[in-house]
Amino acid sequence: MARPEQAHSANVPGPWFVDTRCIRCDSARNWAPGLIETDAAGRSFIARQPIGDDQQAALWRAAAACPTKSIGNRDYPREPSGVFPYQLTDGVFALGNNALDSFAAHSFLATRPDGNLLIDSPRFSRRLAASVDALGGIAHVLLTHRDDVADADRWAERYGARVWIGAADADAAPYATDLTGDAGVTVIAPGVVSIPAPGHTKGHVAYHLDERHLFTGDTLHWNHRRGELDVFPKQTFFSWSTLADTMDLLAALPVEWVFAGHGMWHQVGTAEWTRQMTALGPAMRDLGQYAWAQRTDTTYSWY
Repeated sequence: MARPEQAHSANVPGPWFVDTRCIRCDSARNWAPGLIETDAAGRSFIARQPIGDDQQAALWRAAAACPTKSIGNRDYPREPSGVFPYQLTDGVFALGNNALDSFAAHSFLATRPDGNLLIDSPRFSRRLAASVDALGGIAHVLLTHRDDVADADRWAERYGARVWIGAADADAAPYATDLTGDAGVTVIAPGVVSIPAPGHTKGHVAYHLDERHLFTGDTLHWNHRRGELDVFPKQTFFSWSTLADTMDLLAALPVEWVFAGHGMWHQVGTAEWTRQMTALGPAMRDLGQYAWAQRTDTTYSWY
């Protein structure tokens, strides 16, 4: 629960506030841009109190996503029902409940006739589990890499789900039932494939659904500040050059939507996807990791 006695001094007056336990993860600002802004240290504060039901709902989603529970409402301290899952597009739901031990990563549920997919893991809660039950449960837990595992074991146990992770990151999920290799595409289910996407970690993978939706973990995101697809240079721990090669590989895929573990999800469109991704790998090589990291609008960090 958010702590009023630790409220950020920059919060505007009103019922909504953010406390100073914020870890600069950006997850809440993804849900309520313009309502939540950052100070010079990257910590969130309420820049504007919401007007109307849509903005109120956006702040409730931000509060439910915040991994430190730093966002609160003095007038209504209890979260209303139905905040998450939240449908982003047909068949894809954001789950909120971002886990601190997954560095506040987003997670998603993809609903499918042959069995639903959980992509990366939120915190486990009975309330969220009841909503997932109502959507048909989970057949497969798809982990993009070692950092975003959170409560994947509890979700898998509840539904008897298979758990997939890249072989090089498998020690982070010893309960995994299936490992994907680094030699090429692994078919998980009809229309669902795992694609090696190293760079952030050695065993990072991306999941491509129906040649439309790409779940990118910490490999790629929509940078809403710059209005373009982008990578995280400060969190590229395995290899910058390998990450650039990964961008070249992903550029060949047909992608309409990008769903990122950090940063924003976005309906980029297949033509714009190809245009931007064809240029991204070469630009990364030309500029280099250090110079890329100096761009002033990517200073936020979740590590």
